[in-house]
Amino acid sequence: MNKEMMTTRDVALYLGLNEKKIYQLAKNREIPAARVGGKWIFPRSLIDQWIHEGAEKNLKAVEPELHPPLSVMGSNDMAWDILSHILKNSPYNLLISRADVGSAGGLVALNHKMAQVAGVHLFDPETGTYNIPFLKDYLPGKKISVVNLFYREQGLMARKGNPLSIQGVEDLQRPDVQFINRQKGSGTRLLLDSTLKKLKIDPAQIRGYLREVDTHMAVALEIIRGKADVGMGIFAAARALDLYFISIKNERYDLVIPGEYIQTPMVEILLHVIKTPEFREALLGLGGYDLKETGKIIWEGIV
Repeated sequence: MNKEMMTTRDVALYLGLNEKKIYQLAKNREIPAARVGGKWIFPRSLIDQWIHEGAEKNLKAVEPELHPPLSVMGSNDMAWDILSHILKNSPYNLLISRADVGSAGGLVALNHKMAQVAGVHLFDPETGTYNIPFLKDYLPGKKISVVNLFYREQGLMARKGNPLSIQGVEDLQRPDVQFINRQKGSGTRLLLDSTLKKLKIDPAQIRGYLREVDTHMAVALEIIRGKADVGMGIFAAARALDLYFISIKNERYDLVIPGEYIQTPMVEILLHVIKTPEFREALLGLGGYDLKETGKIIWEGIV
């Protein structure tokens, strides 16, 4: 069937439809056609184009909606690996652009509009609370929402079997103990320093206090490699690498979100996913997490 002008019968055979259906499509102007001398004629080139455009439209209809990447900076935690994996897949199709810059670094990034969400666990020893007392220092005048992500066990990680019998922070000043520290500005470092101050321990007495790494897993790996005996980290990291763990504090880890981003599609997807069974089960499987307030708005207002 090579003729350029096709009859109703030709189009019906070409498309595998009955002639009555072709008449209806032509009458409703749903198919390229012209009425000449009381008969419908169909330019073949336009019929082929009509088929092509219909197929292309159908393909676009099933393509997933792609969102701009969500920029997250702040405190390191294994939860972000789980969230990144869930969010990149259907039906969410959302990529996370992430940087582990410490809790304070995350708040600085928000202030400079370098991130839309910060993961933060800054402990204020004066009030005994987390995160909210620090907002005025980093985000003055801004409308902020603080949403809980989880609580987690933070403490000391030591070599398997705890051969040096480390019992707590007081043991870090022993001359036979080699320590590995977290970077300045991290919530873990702030917790350590406030604990040392409370116990009146001089950091200069701790071997390795000035050696810093940026993540919980990096601390754990230094211990596994024998480059350190002990370091601060979360229970999940210790469990993952089969290290001994001494609990120090059950700390609150929050998402800090500026008001201009709280209702964006990317943030709304994130806040939905943290409440799903898929995320909760995966995180609880790591150990050391408490999700009693996950997704709860802890504080909201203008700083």
